[in-house]
Amino acid sequence: MPDLGGIKAGTGRLLRQRLQPAGRWLSREYRRESESLAAYSGLVRQAFRAEPFRPWVVPDVHVDGLWHPHTVLAPQESPARRERDNAIHHYGHDVVLKRWAGLPPVGRPLPVLLEHGVKFSPDAAFEKPEPWTRIYLCMGEQRAAVLRQRHGLPAEAVGPFLRYAQPVLAEDELEALRQRLGPCLLVIPPHSLDRIPRHWDQQRFHAAVDEICARRGFRSVIWMGHWKDGLPPDLPAHWIPACNGHRSNPWFLDAQRTVFALAGGMVTCALGTHVGYAQALGVPILLLKLAVEQDFSGRSEKNRLSETQEWDDRASLIEALAPGLEQGEWTGLDPAEVTRLLDPYFGFARHRDPATMARLLTGET
Repeated sequence: MPDLGGIKAGTGRLLRQRLQPAGRWLSREYRRESESLAAYSGLVRQAFRAEPFRPWVVPDVHVDGLWHPHTVLAPQESPARRERDNAIHHYGHDVVLKRWAGLPPVGRPLPVLLEHGVKFSPDAAFEKPEPWTRIYLCMGEQRAAVLRQRHGLPAEAVGPFLRYAQPVLAEDELEALRQRLGPCLLVIPPHSLDRIPRHWDQQRFHAAVDEICARRGFRSVIWMGHWKDGLPPDLPAHWIPACNGHRSNPWFLDAQRTVFALAGGMVTCALGTHVGYAQALGVPILLLKLAVEQDFSGRSEKNRLSETQEWDDRASLIEALAPGLEQGEWTGLDPAEVTRLLDPYFGFARHRDPATMARLLTGET
């Protein structure tokens, strides 16, 4: 009669031998990604608690336990390996949504693709589905409808991603800062894209901000920089520089929500995700009309045409939001008109509860 106990023990040893390398790999991956989350958290915490207040998260990247300049990465690369698709890591979308849904920040990869930046042109490119893709998650219904038609997969609009973020500072800390700063204007200028530098008249921009502060009673200014552009040398000394760090910073949206929580108004001369985020959080939006030059020499002809079409579509929406606005002029936008024109792209009324978000992130529709 066969020794069942011996067979069982031998089978167990064989399974352990086979699974140990995978277990060690999974443990190493989990540890590396968890340590990276903690490292970025410390970077953000230090920036927002610095005295005097200067929430500038340096755009360094955390790779294999060490900090490096972001130039070690390819233009669209993130060092994170939490998910199968690299773009899901941009701006910490995966971490913010998983936290809201009650899912572990590092665990089984999500079977989803995420919109990681608003696009207004219906022809804008988006990640093509892989065999493991079960659903697309977008902010607004316009992009969701395009993706359903283009790829034949479920696509759900979940509303502005920033609503699922949480401030880095506690409410009492935020209130203390509001008292110190007084009425605060958040300035978000255009930023460069990968291999597309952007330039505008800085002096005219600064003069318009000074005029807005004088006429609207703002006492302080937070200038929101971008990791691609750095700190401009001619920034007025009394302005507070801010930056959310590199796009691979998993707490990027938390940093952005913190700055929005301090703002009594936002001024911009470009239409982008920040406009929808300001509207979603009830921050008054002031629009400054200012010409922006773009250098497409680093991009292909096909890419140049695509980006030009996107820019033209944004210009059309700006004209609809502020008809007749002349160069150098600014105006406050009507929140009702912002909602009417931008809701298809941001889904302002969409907000998923944690249980529903968990189902969507795990591929259930």
